[in-house]
Amino acid sequence: MIGREARLFVCALQFLTRLPTPPLRDFQPEWIQQSARWFPLVGQVVGLIAAAILYGAAQVWSPWIAALLAVAAGVALTGGFHEDGLADTADGLGGGQTRARRLEIMKDSRLGS
Repeated sequence: MIGREARLFVCALQFLTRLPTPPLRDFQPEWIQQSARWFPLVGQVVGLIAAAILYGAAQVWSPWIAALLAVAAGVALTGGFHEDGLADTADGLGGGQTRARRLEIMKDSRLGS
């Protein structure tokens, strides 16, 4: 049986990345909140993978190509989770005249709303 902390780590991996993980049995929605303590470690895993790709690609190609591959790997690993949030923020800050309208735009999943 998988331990509680290991289960929460796997839950954090599943929530924040597209990395293959073992299935969680008897999933409870509150596990996502409880798994937040593991978010920094998941970020380190994603960062280390992207850094390894950057280092390896820089040995073969130009730094620009290596950086592009590393960023693409990070986006692929996370499913564009952070890039989507950045786009929503930019959309809201650029589109709303009032605070309420900006927040409404940020919550809308469509860009340019």
